[in-house]
Amino acid sequence: MCSSSTAGATTASPGWWGKPVYHYPLGKAAHEALVGAFAELTDGATGESLTLTVKGRPLLVPRAARATAWFDFAELCERPLAAADYLAIADRFAAVIVEAIPRLAPDERNPARRFNILIDALYEARALLIASAEVPPEEIYVAGDGTFEFRRTVSRLIEMQSEDYIANRPRR
Repeated sequence: MCSSSTAGATTASPGWWGKPVYHYPLGKAAHEALVGAFAELTDGATGESLTLTVKGRPLLVPRAARATAWFDFAELCERPLAAADYLAIADRFAAVIVEAIPRLAPDERNPARRFNILIDALYEARALLIASAEVPPEEIYVAGDGTFEFRRTVSRLIEMQSEDYIANRPRR
């Protein structure tokens, strides 16, 4: 399940067959992989910030171009965002890059829950997820309140890297 110059990287398909979409551990190689993915997905556009309006509230997307958005994990999961925010992201962007997913400590239930909701939204929208993380999916949140529920997130993260998932996502 691992390949590429990033120690742990998994691959997907159409346009992404054989290309890594989940990079770990965090570091220069993982960051450069995300930079390359953003460039490929946006035909080299540099991207700029934009604001989505969700239920009358602003939601800042720090970097976006074409149908691709780039967020840091903290921007998405360490702030009090709700399902509506993640659904708006999934609806607006065909591809979402999430950088620097950490290993979550047992007391980080809220970021774990938000990440769960984010992944559910992206999965249901069949969005392409490209990510960098400190650890493989099954090691992100292993102890604490909500770890049983987080297993579905792990399963979806693994499936979202599969050729079948990528091949069957809508072209937006």
